[in-house]
Amino acid sequence: METIIKVLIVDDHQLISEAWSALLKDAPSIYVVGTADSEANAFDAAMSLRPDIILMDINLGAGSGIEAAIKITNTLPKTKIIGLSLHDDITYVKKFLSIGAKGYLTKNTNKTELISGIHAVYNGEIFISAEIKDRNFTSLLNVEDEDSKKSLTMKEIEIVKHIAQGLTSKIIAEKLFVSHRTIETHRHNILKKLGFTNAAQLSSWAKDKGYI
Repeated sequence: METIIKVLIVDDHQLISEAWSALLKDAPSIYVVGTADSEANAFDAAMSLRPDIILMDINLGAGSGIEAAIKITNTLPKTKIIGLSLHDDITYVKKFLSIGAKGYLTKNTNKTELISGIHAVYNGEIFISAEIKDRNFTSLLNVEDEDSKKSLTMKEIEIVKHIAQGLTSKIIAEKLFVSHRTIETHRHNILKKLGFTNAAQLSSWAKDKGYI
């Protein structure tokens, strides 16, 4: 039996969602299970439809595609996300891949590349549009920080963002439904991993890396 790849399209412009859906209508082994137009709707749709692949606009009008990607990846690790954006800057690409996405395509992508990207990501590969990859090949060889010890987990990145926003460990614990001690342990491990001694240094680093 042929494997069908279930795809969810997330974009805050209906015409764009319809265009992507039309491109994939007759694509082999691909079925568009639905669309969503905001961060909240993306998460709800992902939970309900359990797609294999999500084509995620990283600049949603109502919310953030990056935030949606983090929530979905944390909750549905088997669902793989491909970023879609007008931006072809390498900073955006590395940021999106660093939070767990498996691909990045510009909105200039043609049908052939779109279909190839979906199949590649479904099969466990990282897929980046040719126009970005050709121009930034060397930089893309290292998605994480140059020092591998500075690679943070998605949960650690989430906590770093809260710390950088000035939240206390107690408030972060309440937001994430964990104990105060758990957050303190994460905070200690994050600072040690990054070689920092205080939250101010961590916040500055987080801003430089685009986590907030």
